[in-house]
Amino acid sequence: MDEQALLVDWGWATRGAPWLDAGYWVIWLVAAGEHPPENAEQWAARIPSWVTAPRHGINAFAHANANMWEEIAGPEPDPWTQRTLDAARRWASHRAA
Repeated sequence: MDEQALLVDWGWATRGAPWLDAGYWVIWLVAAGEHPPENAEQWAARIPSWVTAPRHGINAFAHANANMWEEIAGPEPDPWTQRTLDAARRWASHRAA
């Protein structure tokens, strides 16, 4: 029998569109330094709800996350927060292009 490990992150548990989790993955993948936004979105595209999500919804979500991380970061962010802010900004810029 195959064993499988599952990871659930409930840090900001909320109700929302089913594609939102994949949107957060995009930010985390970019922040980890392993993926540019377009590559991270390819991982998100493995999720059916991401593929059918409205483009304007994803764009708004990317922009809202950049704004949220701006507020969280404040004037002197720690290194982890700065990386996450930079990733959110990169993704929002990619979506705006």
